[in-house]
Amino acid sequence: MTQPVRFGIVGMGWRAEAYLRVAGQLPHLFEIVGIAVRDPAKYKDAAAKWGIRLYSTPEELAKHCDFVLTAVSKASAPAVLQQLASLGVPVLAETPPAADEEGFKRIAELAEAGAPIQVAEQYPLQPHHAARAAVIRSGRIGDVRHVQVSAAHGYHGISLIRHYLSEKAGAECEIAARRFELPILEVPYRGRAVQDKLETELQDIAILSFSNGKSALLDFTRSQYFSPLRQNRLLIRGSHGEIRDNEVTSSISGSGGPGGYETWSIRRLQDGQEGSLAPLSLRELRGGAERLYRNPYYPAPFSDDEIAMAETLSRMADYAKQDTRFYSLQEALMDIRLSMAIDRAAATGQSVRVSPAL
Repeated sequence: MTQPVRFGIVGMGWRAEAYLRVAGQLPHLFEIVGIAVRDPAKYKDAAAKWGIRLYSTPEELAKHCDFVLTAVSKASAPAVLQQLASLGVPVLAETPPAADEEGFKRIAELAEAGAPIQVAEQYPLQPHHAARAAVIRSGRIGDVRHVQVSAAHGYHGISLIRHYLSEKAGAECEIAARRFELPILEVPYRGRAVQDKLETELQDIAILSFSNGKSALLDFTRSQYFSPLRQNRLLIRGSHGEIRDNEVTSSISGSGGPGGYETWSIRRLQDGQEGSLAPLSLRELRGGAERLYRNPYYPAPFSDDEIAMAETLSRMADYAKQDTRFYSLQEALMDIRLSMAIDRAAATGQSVRVSPAL
């Protein structure tokens, strides 16, 4: 029987606890060594709650791990990654590994030096995004040249765009963007109590035009992550059809004749609903009789985001053992740079051009 991979976490916050929950449901795959924090006394209660050991330095924690996950603030991430890179231990960096120009430069130096770091970009690994990608790979909708993504902010949204367009940063990109203020009823952000009152949120809309002819629209407001009043939307347009959210329209040949087409839906097969006494867990996603995605962590009671987080941990385990890359620093830097360009374009009202080279 394969031994579970041993990993530790640097930092103790909301995201670190999410990984503790996920790994705790899969003890046959993952063993949590402990957590490194600056002030262990401050986190004694949290350590007791999760039944984990606290370490005062990342160096001490890393001695006992196959890899280390960093879950620290945006401002702290570059320095922590540089510290761990000097130890040579494989690192899984929570996003973003850099959030400004200075942090970008520091992370770019690590990428150029070949630091053993992968980034926990989970959005393309979420079940429905993975199922849509399977439809694209099947060739059913032909050559995909345009996507519209309203499912994640900034670099997360950019990673989905590049994933759907199969854009490997080989093309120059021109970006036009605007930022709007909108009223919305108070959002239940990470469990906070809300009242029946209005607050203001920001909506970013950006158009990305790549020099190879591909294009994309990114449209997002942060309340989509938490508020039932804001829904996600996706449109993926190919030469022979398109995917609109979970509905696929594609051309058919043969008896349909010229202009024939079919429309079908991506469906969830999930236990724990209605009369099912099984745990609430996704089995798979199907398009007709075809399986587009199988949940490798069934029957764990995970949300789609937690399934994707478990997948990043599994892929990181493969990376630590076999150097199998899945979302490198170089890729993360591409998405961060495009995200920062959107911010500049929205702030100035002027188009921003981004070259493919880092």
